[in-house]
Amino acid sequence: MFIDKLSVKNLRNISQTDLLLNKKTNIIIGENAAGKTTILESIDILSRGKSFRTNKIENLVKRGQETFYVGAILGNNKRKLEIEKGRSKTRIIVDNKEEKKQSALAEGLAVQTIHPHSHLLIEGAPSERRAFLDWGLFHVEQESREISLKYNKVLRQRNEALRSMDKSHDRWTEELASIGQDLSKMREKYVSDIKAYLDQTRQHIMPKYDLNFVYYRGWDEQKSLLEALQEKKDRDFERGYTSQGPQNADLKIYLDETEAHRICSRGQQKLIANIMLLSQSKGFFEVKKYPSIILVDDLSAELTLEMQEKILERLFETKSQIFLTALNDSVLADILSEMKASVFHVEHGEIVQ
Repeated sequence: MFIDKLSVKNLRNISQTDLLLNKKTNIIIGENAAGKTTILESIDILSRGKSFRTNKIENLVKRGQETFYVGAILGNNKRKLEIEKGRSKTRIIVDNKEEKKQSALAEGLAVQTIHPHSHLLIEGAPSERRAFLDWGLFHVEQESREISLKYNKVLRQRNEALRSMDKSHDRWTEELASIGQDLSKMREKYVSDIKAYLDQTRQHIMPKYDLNFVYYRGWDEQKSLLEALQEKKDRDFERGYTSQGPQNADLKIYLDETEAHRICSRGQQKLIANIMLLSQSKGFFEVKKYPSIILVDDLSAELTLEMQEKILERLFETKSQIFLTALNDSVLADILSEMKASVFHVEHGEIVQ
């Protein structure tokens, strides 16, 4: 899987551009605020339906326009993926056919994004790590998405009954417990499967440290989910929401037996995040036998040149299509320019190859 051609229109400061891409490495060079990150952002939006930089659509649509557009032609099968998004509408198109679900794009585009806020994977809320697990799980076991959607639907129904103080919430409990157990087992298996890749990547990037990843499923480990729900049903009824289940799951990350977010510097957190994201990409390739797409924005932030080089070495071993941004006068730009890659120069939203 790789993008052969990328088209962007009215996204931030980019009016319109069509880029023919290298199936291995693409380097986007420019000054701050030139628009280089917007290229990476466009690919992430095409895959996930949202930006890694903002949740506000008004920050994405170019001033004076109603919508932005991103389209791509994949080089392995010539599939065409498109998204048009504005304040009041979103259109998703696959091979000229309009689709209702964002997953129709995500299925064809396994994207990983490493950016200046990736450290939130370590010090952020558990929802950050659940999203990491579910993104990886979706690409190796696509049935997981339907199970997750079904679980969330039943969870909403049970919570609604609890909030309205309707005793019928009990009728949702058994179904919620059954689906929740299935979802949790899939997540646990995914964590077990990816641990080998995590350790391989850790040995390359942080060889002096011991890293451990432990999945916490969101309820008492000694009980089934049904038992936990029944035990807490009176409290749930009083509070108006379901307190037990995989919606509370977390991936605990330990550095030398201490939770990483308690002791790690920002630079160390970014290294661990890189280990996790690169390992997940490796897992995509091993299971699906096709490479993912890795977007790397501002790798140099808070990392030494030695650490940057170690990450780049591991990055190129993933067999992914890679997109990297760099400042015009950075050491990283000099290193990357010596590689066999396509180089794009960005200035005020204009892109030149």
